[in-house]
Amino acid sequence: MERIAFVTDSTAYLTKEQQDEHRITVVPLSVIFEDGAYREGVDITAEEFYQKLAEAKSLPSTSQPPVGEFKEVFERLLTDYDTILCYLLSSKLSGTCRAAETASRMVEGDVRVVDSEYASYGIAGPLLDGVRMAEAGRSADEIVAYWERIRAEVKSLFIIDTLEYLHRGGRIGGAAAVFGALLQIKPILTVIDGKLELFDKVRTHRRAMERMLAEFDAAASTGRRLRVGVVHSRRPEDAEALRAQLVDKYPNVEAEVSELGPVIGTHTGPGVLAILYYPALEL
Repeated sequence: MERIAFVTDSTAYLTKEQQDEHRITVVPLSVIFEDGAYREGVDITAEEFYQKLAEAKSLPSTSQPPVGEFKEVFERLLTDYDTILCYLLSSKLSGTCRAAETASRMVEGDVRVVDSEYASYGIAGPLLDGVRMAEAGRSADEIVAYWERIRAEVKSLFIIDTLEYLHRGGRIGGAAAVFGALLQIKPILTVIDGKLELFDKVRTHRRAMERMLAEFDAAASTGRRLRVGVVHSRRPEDAEALRAQLVDKYPNVEAEVSELGPVIGTHTGPGVLAILYYPALEL
């Protein structure tokens, strides 16, 4: 059987158990505050980050992993594996993919880098599917072909609790931020071609949830098996309640909860509630 190693970056937000059980190597991105840089999942936890973010005078920035770190990981893994498969953060959001591609050309061995066109569960779900395929004896070619197909089928809807971080990050103007706050506008975002785009905007959180769930219902009501990630930042109870609601209502849905960490949280802030979903893998 082909020996395949799996590599991803920290914005997949895999649990430590998932990393250890499936021997997935995670290369961390960094978040940079005034007092220095912190590698997410290594130097700073999600809880520590959001506390630090609330106290920060200015919005932190983020940084991709250096090429040398990918090169070191590839060289180490190639001593024990025939092929390395990397499934990484959208190239429209970060230079992480480019760094890995550069590193892959610096080593001798079979290293394949695939752009997930997503972050968070949009990486983690298909990545773990790829691991299951490898465990079932599927080839690296089959796994890469699956990733390249399934990324176009991932759908996502993000409810942003506040416009503050979009404003502080320069994505909307000051007047729009004030106007949105006064009217309690809740933007619903989605990902199209690897980039965050506005899906809809409504007046209240309740209406935003209704709109998001109505969109999901159209996909879930077909009866096709769906894999769902309920993604949040600092809203664990709401995320777990939503996961339970979806599983109870739709017998064809398998769902799990994932929290956004420092790098993606820098751009969204706390209070995000999202669903990412796609057709479940049939082995």
